[in-house]
Amino acid sequence: MIVTNNSCLRMLAITVRADIGGGPEHLFQLGSNFSADVDLLIACPNEPPYWDRFTSIVGPQNMTVIPHRAFSFSVLFRLARYIRARKVDVIHSHGKGAGLYGRALSLLTGAKSLHTFHGLHVGEYGPAKKWMYLTLERLMGLLTAATITVSESERRAILAHGLVTPTKLYLVQNGVVVPETLRPEVKNDILRIIAVSRFDFQKNADLLIDIAAGLKKTGKPFHLTILGQGEGYDAIATRIVQEGLTQNLTLAGPHSTPRDVFRKNHFFLSTSRWEGMPLAVLEAMSEGLCPVVTRVNGHVDLIDSGTNGLLFETAEEAVEALVSTSANERSRMGDCARQNVAENYAVSRMAAATESIAASLVSKQAVTPHA
Repeated sequence: MIVTNNSCLRMLAITVRADIGGGPEHLFQLGSNFSADVDLLIACPNEPPYWDRFTSIVGPQNMTVIPHRAFSFSVLFRLARYIRARKVDVIHSHGKGAGLYGRALSLLTGAKSLHTFHGLHVGEYGPAKKWMYLTLERLMGLLTAATITVSESERRAILAHGLVTPTKLYLVQNGVVVPETLRPEVKNDILRIIAVSRFDFQKNADLLIDIAAGLKKTGKPFHLTILGQGEGYDAIATRIVQEGLTQNLTLAGPHSTPRDVFRKNHFFLSTSRWEGMPLAVLEAMSEGLCPVVTRVNGHVDLIDSGTNGLLFETAEEAVEALVSTSANERSRMGDCARQNVAENYAVSRMAAATESIAASLVSKQAVTPHA
């Protein structure tokens, strides 16, 4: 929201990504739904599509450029000057890379640090790297006025690792927009499945191929579309050819309006090794798709298996879930998923809670953390 009232809470949001992804979309939804009491500035890479989207809600005068997923001392000191010049009250960092900037900037400028984790990403680290990262997070936690987790399972994991004290940790579940109208009915001629991936260790795209290969062996007609891009894209493309799946699977690349694709499918499939609270899954649920997702942090907060989706642990379990679920059951779980999101994951609630926490850091008016 573009505001110019000098009495507003002035917040600088930092993200080291502005390409297609859940983190930038989360920030975009926050900025679109904050009240007029927040004067929002954004530091992010100048890259599509979110640089332009952010600019549309805060104005070009409130945008400043930082590198994509890279830390620079020159950028750090430039941001410190920017924060002082713009009289920023709260620095809100989103994710691991932005968190390094945000907490260091708080130390340099005295502005309050608010950090949203967006998942605890240590699953691919070896013991030494994991110890170094967790130690760094604990030290940065001392510089942080408040932190936000986006799911209960993420909150428990952060407390278990001792990254911050419970008094600094708030639970604000991710929220999405729920469309007012239902999507058109999807034909039942074949199973239509959609997935979103960055083709990295966390998103575990190899498991998508294992599931597709298993589905092909059942003889059940299906098509799997995977949206996204990433370092492992070429390796996955090679596997598709090797497994003889070119007629059953489409790598569609990044999509600026993924909901348009979601609506044409029956199932949303996620093979992540862990999540914070995945926006793509929430968006698919809000569109009435039946989610079939791994039994991991983030997913287990959303899915009551058999009620509003299905949880699995192996490729074989996923294949069984996709093949054996009738059209009626699929529709019932999709309807429950949509209702669950509408009742519990509204974007307005997420924005209001985040704004309240940020304001409390300046006003000294306490907001009770999740116990």
